[in-house]
This record gives sequence, C-alpha cells and structure tokens, in this order.
Amino acid sequence: MPSSLPPLPPERTLRTTDLLDREQTLFSASVPADRIPEDRLSDKHLLVFHYWQSKRGDRTAPLRSDIDPCDLGLALPNLILWEVDEADYRVRLAGTEVCTNMLGELRGVRLSEFRCPLLAEAWSEFDAVRDDGSVSLVERTLHWLGRPLIFYRHLLLPLADETGRFHRLLSVMTFESTEQWQVYLSRQTETPAHERWSFG
Repeated sequence: MPSSLPPLPPERTLRTTDLLDREQTLFSASVPADRIPEDRLSDKHLLVFHYWQSKRGDRTAPLRSDIDPCDLGLALPNLILWEVDEADYRVRLAGTEVCTNMLGELRGVRLSEFRCPLLAEAWSEFDAVRDDGSVSLVERTLHWLGRPLIFYRHLLLPLADETGRFHRLLSVMTFESTEQWQVYLSRQTETPAHERWSFG
C-alpha cells in the first residue's frame, strides 16, 4: 500500500455520555474508492456507490452526465448534489430526508454557512474529493442541531466534467440514532480492529 495513503482511523471506544458534551466525528476516511470499507455502508450508500463505480469504469470519477437520478430510486431522498466553485461548495439539490433531518431546505446553502463546530474537518473532506478524486466516508453526530444522540453517515463522491475537473460532488446521507449504530457495530464481528468502533 503506498505510504501516501492515510491509514484508516484506529479503534476507539466512546461512552454514550460523551455524545452529550460536544460534536463528535465517529469515523472519517478520505481515500481512493477501492479502500472504502463497504461493510460500513448502508443499503442506500451501497446502491449509489456501486452505481457510481459502474459509471466511472477505469476513470477516477464518472461524468455528471453519466448519472441519471432515475436510476437511484430509493436513495433519492438521501442525496445531495453539490456545485464546486473556487471558494465554496453550494447545494444544488437536496433530498427530502436530508432536508428533514437537517431541519430545513438546503437548496442554495453553502458549506461555509453550516454552523457545525467541526466544519474545518468537513471542509478538508470536501477538498480531498474535489482535489484528488478521493471518496470520503464520514460518521458524525448532529449535536450542533440539538440532536446529540443522532449521527449521520455521509458518503461523498466526485463527479467530473469533460475536462476531468471534479466540478460536482454527490452526497449520500443517512441518519440514525446511536442505539441503531450500536446494533450495527455489534454485527461487524469480522471487521479488522483498526476499523471497529464501540460504545463503552
């Protein structure tokens, strides 16, 4: 494995009470597509990720024009399409489940306008997708929206234009309670230790 690739996050134990204190990044990896731990993905993430993979072929990313939303059916409420500009990232389209869980309509909102205390981390994840064609997978709490026992799982994928520039980003976001996450983790008995997380 090339040394320039960051390692996946180490095993970490969290107590549920920790999630009441401050915003938490539970997992974050911005890596080439073939290093995304698919066992961490929900069915909706897998649907979009495999579709994206099939459309990109041997390229780093598919073209935006390769993606037909009609093909993504059940995942549509969980999608966000981001527009990349020189200074920011702007929501062009956002699904109903995302808007409901983020407590408002997101169309036209810029990443810089989110009030998440961990915005700098999120920004670096977006930049890795835009600059390197990485795929980003993040699990993070929604404490900043007054929902400390809810976390989201976010898969961020690059989309290219005809010049090869990554000018759009495609998000898949699901929202779950920490109790659901604990059940999910208990099923990951064969996951390597460096990829496991658990509540104490």
